[in-house]
Amino acid sequence: MNAAPAAMYFPREEYEARWGRVYDAMAERGHEIVIVWQRSAGTYDRAGNVYWLTNYMATGTGQDPADETFGAGYTFAAVVFRAGTEPELHIGQPRDETDTSRLAYGRLVVHETDLIGGIARHLRAEGIEGRVAVVGDDILPGVYDRLLRHLSPQIEWSTDEELLIGPQQIKSPRELEAYRTGGAIVTDALSAAMEALIAGNSGAEAAARAAAIVVRAGGGYHRIDATHGPRSEHFLLGNDFYGYDTSLPAKGDMVRAWVYGPIFQGYWMDPGRTAICGGKPSAEQRAVLEGAAQIVDGIVDAIRPGATARELGIIGERIARTVGYHEHRQHVPLFGHGLGTFFVHHIIPVGDPGPDEGGLMRYDEPLKPGMVVAAEAFLRHPGVGMAGFEQNLIVTEDGAELLTRTPMRYW
Repeated sequence: MNAAPAAMYFPREEYEARWGRVYDAMAERGHEIVIVWQRSAGTYDRAGNVYWLTNYMATGTGQDPADETFGAGYTFAAVVFRAGTEPELHIGQPRDETDTSRLAYGRLVVHETDLIGGIARHLRAEGIEGRVAVVGDDILPGVYDRLLRHLSPQIEWSTDEELLIGPQQIKSPRELEAYRTGGAIVTDALSAAMEALIAGNSGAEAAARAAAIVVRAGGGYHRIDATHGPRSEHFLLGNDFYGYDTSLPAKGDMVRAWVYGPIFQGYWMDPGRTAICGGKPSAEQRAVLEGAAQIVDGIVDAIRPGATARELGIIGERIARTVGYHEHRQHVPLFGHGLGTFFVHHIIPVGDPGPDEGGLMRYDEPLKPGMVVAAEAFLRHPGVGMAGFEQNLIVTEDGAELLTRTPMRYW
């Protein structure tokens, strides 16, 4: 006997509250109609916005033929917001292959195997013309974007990639519960990977142990990187196709692991750690490890409501200058970022980046309780290695609540 499908993690009332914030943002930004695109199926990186709005994610393999005769059936979806109406979820996957009991929408519109043509016909039938804003301008492949524009000449397409930043910024109590669950899962996974590498196991074994923990908990990941030795000096993450291989680290090798992706309920996390195989760093290795860890610790300690990304970047750079960060080219010119159903704004720069033209980077926007952010640093010294650390946390009323509790120091 098959088990009953799991109930939706978020109640419909939560989705309706999200829609309300989107409509408010539309009015504030002067939009009457907005289309939010999703690409899912064989990937996760561009699924989050539609998933956050409706709990929908296409179930195909992502192998839709890239031609105009097929019209993007399974791999893509869209939510259409029109002022004064409930949101419409548009899908190309057949209705009988879609569990509608687990979706939140005002109206479901199915364009079986022809999502692009179906949406164009729908826009014409509804008399929609003029300016329509798009969230997810980078999602449709050129073949489908050209087809949509050809079939909807009455539409003036525009882009507003910042529309959902405000509505998604402060996490609800239920979202924070999801993040705490994800934090516990990814902590155990990253700890298992690091312990395996330190003990001399291969990156493949370390990744397998981490993946097993995430999967058994009902979560998911986008990539697990586990690298060691000379390559750890030159590559931000694993340089192999999968991020790991079956080679074994030698005692004294620098080892590094990162576990990232939609760990639980589609919410992204991306903590990482670095240590030494065998647990005994040389003096030079210890300096690099401690230096990178100190930058992250200093930023985490400074996080509080009212602090800005610019201020955190200046604090991080002050520490970085004491540990040789600027003596050699570093691979990542940032000290952190926001988190949600993908990587989001509140980029923590390295030092003071200067004027924020148009406020696009939000360097001067204060942190608020309920935000989820990451603090990270990579420190590279030639001939020694590159140490990387990252913490994920919730901004609270009086500071930071760590979500990722894998030890920072294994020496």
